[in-house]
Amino acid sequence: MSEQSSPEQSGSGSTDAPATPAPAEPVARKRRPGKPKVDPVLSAAVELAHEALHEIAAPEQVGDHLGVSAEEDRLLTHRFAADKPGYRGWEWFVTVARAPRAKKVTVCEIGLLPGDQALIAPPWVPWLERMNDEEKQAHQAEQADSERS
Repeated sequence: MSEQSSPEQSGSGSTDAPATPAPAEPVARKRRPGKPKVDPVLSAAVELAHEALHEIAAPEQVGDHLGVSAEEDRLLTHRFAADKPGYRGWEWFVTVARAPRAKKVTVCEIGLLPGDQALIAPPWVPWLERMNDEEKQAHQAEQADSERS
């Protein structure tokens, strides 16, 4: 095995060409930090998103377009006001996506979610924890009677 030295190291006027560096390995694309950007093709698909909601809601129950939010690159959610009786403050959502370099928009998911002003049920509390002292005593008496029987 022989060692190669550069002309500077050997001090000789060697005419050997310097070794060419090996081709660089392809660098994997790193995910950029921060929020994903709003895709213009998906953002313009408001009418497609609106029509998709008609599969689960009557046209008069779908209100104004409230906005869009980017979930990931080429994945966006459109929000619409819900004019559905009993659902004040709720919002319809339609999630759309597209493949890289494609212009065709695909509907991924549709549904109804509570908005910031929606009335939602409080957290569930078990019945035994909701009873007042009088109800607890009555319950304990019932339990004792049933154990005696």
